[in-house]
Amino acid sequence: MSNESYPAEQQAMIDRAAALTAAETEALGTLWESDEQLIMPNMSILDELQGEFDAPLVTNQALIDAWEHALDAAGKAGRVTELDAAMAAGRAATREVRHLDDSPSSKNGTEQAVRSAVLAVGVRDLIPDDDYQTLVSPWQQVLGAL
Repeated sequence: MSNESYPAEQQAMIDRAAALTAAETEALGTLWESDEQLIMPNMSILDELQGEFDAPLVTNQALIDAWEHALDAAGKAGRVTELDAAMAAGRAATREVRHLDDSPSSKNGTEQAVRSAVLAVGVRDLIPDDDYQTLVSPWQQVLGAL
């Protein structure tokens, strides 16, 4: 459970994120990362030898757009509490889930999925239905109703 207090629906989601099981973390992280449609950029051999690293790129434009719309809407409306709740949910998911067999990509995907769902719930009145559904769908598929 987080130390801050957020709107009830978001607080319940934060508390749920803090209680994720290893199986839920794996399922949510895997689902989110498959939704991102990640691709690895091609690196030159010289860059690789010098220890350079290019992070995977998200290619799911609908997901990128939904996230940007939610962030923009929250920022323009001054919804700081909702943004903070999304960050707290991501921290709760990664801090509380300390299963030894969790892969870094599962934890990362879980953190992103939880943050996105909590933010979407917080700005539900400000974003289009399609964006809302894009952001909450992984949560709903793995954890059930919001």
